[in-house]
Amino acid sequence: MAFDEGFYLENYSDVKAAVEAKVFSSGLEHFQLFGAAEDRNLTSPFFDENLYLQRYGDVAEAVSNGVFASGLTHFIEFGSAEGRSGSAFNEKAYLWFYPDVGQAVSSGMFSSGLDHYTKFGQFEPNRYALFNGSSGNDIIAGFGTSSAIAGVGLDVAVTGGIINFKVQSLGVGEIDTLIGGAGADTFLLSVPANSENVIPQPLYVGNGSADYAVIRKFDIGNDEIVLAGRESNYRLEVANGNTNIFTSSGDLIGVVEGVSSLNALEVNSVAGAVTLLSG
Repeated sequence: MAFDEGFYLENYSDVKAAVEAKVFSSGLEHFQLFGAAEDRNLTSPFFDENLYLQRYGDVAEAVSNGVFASGLTHFIEFGSAEGRSGSAFNEKAYLWFYPDVGQAVSSGMFSSGLDHYTKFGQFEPNRYALFNGSSGNDIIAGFGTSSAIAGVGLDVAVTGGIINFKVQSLGVGEIDTLIGGAGADTFLLSVPANSENVIPQPLYVGNGSADYAVIRKFDIGNDEIVLAGRESNYRLEVANGNTNIFTSSGDLIGVVEGVSSLNALEVNSVAGAVTLLSG
């Protein structure tokens, strides 16, 4: 949903007052006439203007050159039909995971995989969603019964009938905020080895304490954090009620807010990953 009338009016009280006074017939009319030019980008909880422009450089350039008033305008007119994502929800991954949803979208039952996930998938225990960011500083929030959350750009590639995630950015120079939902969340501070990534890809390594992911709403006993390599590659330090995750060389890669204890749960020698959980 690129434009949510209630969300727009809730965030812009002056527009709401103008609609109630019948100056505009709706919030959408205001946005189309004035809001886009005024950079009123709080149009939907499922569309992130900054993320969209960071993700698609050609759109950002077109907006900068005045071809489009905003990323949202491009998304409504072209981007949605082109299969571009206006949110952190990874559409390609969801449709590949669930061919039944893809068929329902193709038949017109749903406008997109996100449309299905919002209405049904997030409440179904067998549905899994990926939320990911870009090469910039992102705030990524997951929701649903089971989700994976990453602050970096991830592309989906299918090789031999197996889905793999190809890293588009490694988090270097980024400070991302990853926010868990009510379900079981997997926070990705690495991308495990697969046919697209021959070796595990650690994230946020390179600029010391200047790039890392902040993990919020980590649910004790329910959520997990995935790192590349072995347990010996990392050290954990508790400070101010948070757990800081460092590489063994002292590079900060993660800050888990409100959690004072993390333990290694499992080391996967095939994928080259170690999983952490609170305990």
